[in-house]
Order: sequence, then C-alpha cells, then structure tokens
Amino acid sequence: MSEQLKEICDERSKQTRRRLDKHSDTIDALKVCSVKLTEMVEIHNERLKDHESRLDDLERRPSSILSKVADALISAIVAGLVCLIL
Repeated sequence: MSEQLKEICDERSKQTRRRLDKHSDTIDALKVCSVKLTEMVEIHNERLKDHESRLDDLERRPSSILSKVADALISAIVAGLVCLIL
C-alpha cells in the first residue's frame, strides 16, 4: 500500500509541477504583454498631446481672424468719421 501511495504522491507532484511551469510561462508572457502595452500607451499619449496642441491652434485661429476683422472695421469707421469731419 505504501508503495502505491508514494506513486500517487509522485504523480500528483509531477502534475502540480507541470501546472506551475505552465503558470510561470503564462506569467512571463503577461509581463511581456504588459511592457508592450505600456509602451503603446506612452506612444498614444504623446500623439494625443500633439493632437491637443494642434487642435488648440485651430481653435484659436477663428478668434484671431475675427479680432483682425473687428479691428479693420473699427479702423474703417474711424477713417470714415475723420473724412466726414474734414
């Protein structure tokens, strides 16, 4: 009986070792994936910052153009009033 128990224990020990090895391989693969995902997120964050700055520039343009048009209109009105006075 004791020989059979030893064989059963050895077999279970082998199975447990194989499972642990598989888990170890899975953990190593997950570590690699985690590093790759971190790199991808950093790249995407840099791109996002670039897009945000470009979007800010595009959003400022219309207000800049409107400001120039308003200045031109005020200048034209002032010039017209000066011509009327003279």
